[in-house]
Amino acid sequence: MSGEYQMRKAIGKCFRSATDNFNGIVRIYGSPYTYRVINGIPEEGAMLEVVDFSSTELFVTVNNYLFESDVNYIDNP
Repeated sequence: MSGEYQMRKAIGKCFRSATDNFNGIVRIYGSPYTYRVINGIPEEGAMLEVVDFSSTELFVTVNNYLFESDVNYIDNP
């Protein structure tokens, strides 16, 4: 499975931020991906949503209207 295919499938997925950094790493479908917050102020525990990607990273926005019960939620250990 190609990296671009996995990144495309990640769009719309959401997870809780482990830190208050604008950059981080999230595991999606068992693979680690770097992400960058492009909209909003990240805080530890904020809900982040994947909205786009480049060849090297996922772009996420802060979206605290989403919850863990959302079908697109992924656990980010």
